[in-house]
Amino acid sequence: MKFILKFLASLSIFFAGCCAYAEDSPNIVYILVDNWGWGDIRIQGGSIPTPRIDALAGEGMRMTNFNVENQCVPTRSAIMTGRLPIRSGTHRVTYGLPYGMAPWEYTLPELLSDAGYQTALFGKWHLGDVEGRLPTDQGFDQWYGIKNTTDEAGYSSTPQFDPEVVPQPYIWQGKKGQPSTKVKPFDLDSRKTIDREIVERSEAFIGEQAKTGSPFFLYMALTQIHPPLGHNPEFDNATGTGIYGDIITEVDYNVGRIVDALNNAGIADNTILILSGDNGAVTEGIGGGSNGPWRAGFTGYEGGLRTVGMVRWPNKIAAGSVSDEIFAALDWMPTLANLLGEAGRIPTDRPIDGVDQSAFLLGDQEKSSREHVLVYIGDELFAVKWRTFKIHLKTIESLWAPIQTPVFPIVYDVRNDPGEDNELIKESLFAYSWVYAAMGKVLTEKGASMVEYPNIKPGQDFEGYE
Repeated sequence: MKFILKFLASLSIFFAGCCAYAEDSPNIVYILVDNWGWGDIRIQGGSIPTPRIDALAGEGMRMTNFNVENQCVPTRSAIMTGRLPIRSGTHRVTYGLPYGMAPWEYTLPELLSDAGYQTALFGKWHLGDVEGRLPTDQGFDQWYGIKNTTDEAGYSSTPQFDPEVVPQPYIWQGKKGQPSTKVKPFDLDSRKTIDREIVERSEAFIGEQAKTGSPFFLYMALTQIHPPLGHNPEFDNATGTGIYGDIITEVDYNVGRIVDALNNAGIADNTILILSGDNGAVTEGIGGGSNGPWRAGFTGYEGGLRTVGMVRWPNKIAAGSVSDEIFAALDWMPTLANLLGEAGRIPTDRPIDGVDQSAFLLGDQEKSSREHVLVYIGDELFAVKWRTFKIHLKTIESLWAPIQTPVFPIVYDVRNDPGEDNELIKESLFAYSWVYAAMGKVLTEKGASMVEYPNIKPGQDFEGYE
């Protein structure tokens, strides 16, 4: 019954607004790269040339303070909903346990679909692996890719792998209103070629939609640079530096192909093109990766938050602009809705933690509309970034290290101390303890909101607040 009611409601919105979009409604292409370090591109100090990505950065705004969540699942959830993943029960990667966005969540592709957009996901989903929580249940008209983590490509390579315990992972495809179907096993062989398939399907979608004249949203979620490492055979020893450098070269090539597809279709000027990572780089045991000057990827330090972030919208967002203002993955949903004139579709029956950054992107204001970022790792709040300060309630030095809790929260000034090495509370003998007040204000407001709107539990069949 719930599904029927949701379908009828969507249908009524569709017929009311399917033809209401303006002729110049911009297309939106979001390219998401997995486990991408801030310093993995040449323009930000990387050692491997990334000419296509660097050129793209020069055509729009490059954000040097673009903030994501600590793991794959929460970042993707933040992009889709504009809500803190801890609220949605999508705040950590789970293995073998129920997870994913509740069907109740209202996503960016649902909003765009209701506004008359055609929507497609090609690549990694990682926000639910059962019917009711797949991409075509959450606003996408079609999808092709993997349901869960890229880790699954390595499962069948382990000698003890038992498909009766965990089924052989697959690449899937689906269309809205139909069950998703298996395409082929996802293993170490198909892991090497899946990103090429993602790009080719994205190119075809761009070409098809350009012919219709209808606006579209393409979410291209690459599996690179996530382990197990592997790349298209065309890039074997492409750099002479090893597999990590070859993968960076493949990522640059794939981004360039999408840029070319938009140009060839004649729609580049009317397309908002976003490129970002979902986490910092994993630099231990992987043979490469750079988080630039920032400390420790996959932690609560800046290396775990800051990743590559840029956006191009010709003649709207100033070309060649660079900003160190705080911007979060959470902000895309409300920002895009406002850029399209569709802010009225943003839900009001739940907290939305993203902020509208449209005026900032368009150059109407110099400062970002965001002053803080909350840093959760799993269920726990590890840090608060406020302006240029970083306040650590807990710390962890790597994915494999134990959690440490200081007696007094540690404070760093990340603008002057990007490596987060100089503890201001210790060095100033508490002269900087006033910063705790700013953190307290943020946490008090969020805490009160979470009492009024309790957080959804992972995998919970949530149907709304009373």
